[in-house]
Amino acid sequence: MGPKVSIVLPTYNQARYLPRALDSIFAQTFRDFELIVVNDGSTDETASILASYQQMHDFALIEQENKGLPTALNVGFAQARGEYLTWTSSDNVMMPEMLEVLVQALDENPGVGLVYADWYVVDEQDQVLAIARTIDYDRFLLLRDNYINACFLYRRECAEKVGLYDVDFMYCEDWDYWLRMARFYKMMHIDQILYQYRIHEDSLTSALANRPESSERYGRFAKYWRGENPIAWYYSKLKWHLLKRCLGHAPTVTYQPVH
Repeated sequence: MGPKVSIVLPTYNQARYLPRALDSIFAQTFRDFELIVVNDGSTDETASILASYQQMHDFALIEQENKGLPTALNVGFAQARGEYLTWTSSDNVMMPEMLEVLVQALDENPGVGLVYADWYVVDEQDQVLAIARTIDYDRFLLLRDNYINACFLYRRECAEKVGLYDVDFMYCEDWDYWLRMARFYKMMHIDQILYQYRIHEDSLTSALANRPESSERYGRFAKYWRGENPIAWYYSKLKWHLLKRCLGHAPTVTYQPVH
């Protein structure tokens, strides 16, 4: 019998933050999980860090040439045995109770396919910069913004239904996955802070801001989803603007600065 939860950790040249990410996984209060690390061709000290952690902890390690995040996720999840699935980035941190809270939410809500929660925004030294409060699930607003972000847990049956992460949507692979999942399953917001999302110069978010191909890929992503269901796409756009007018701000994640 497999574990309750499978965690996939893809990593590429994040040696500086990798120990913090690994420590946060092994500090989870919920213990019935397996960890699958995919070293996606790192050229820094990642390999030696992973070797040292394997002397202390039991986890699967897959070494491969650099193929990008979607492929690394697909390779990792191909080995996953858990009933519930999640993945985390090697520069981010799972709060100790993350799995416990999200597992309980899925256990208690059999009609829900994915649960997601709020997060802290932290800097390179783990200092909290802001509290990110996301919104309750709305399948139309999900077409406008990836408000699910990085703290989530979903059922194996969802993955079996929607298939692999799409390598053609690198930089949007998670957002595309949630949208495909939303065709068949409900999702639920957990109003708790269960994750730390790190902002730094070498983060994927920062890197994408300076890559012209990221905007080109997003353009193809938006064109695809607009073509999939034009009525839903334009309704989501109308709903977004109406809510923005009523609320006085965009109907998505709000960031509360921490002083």
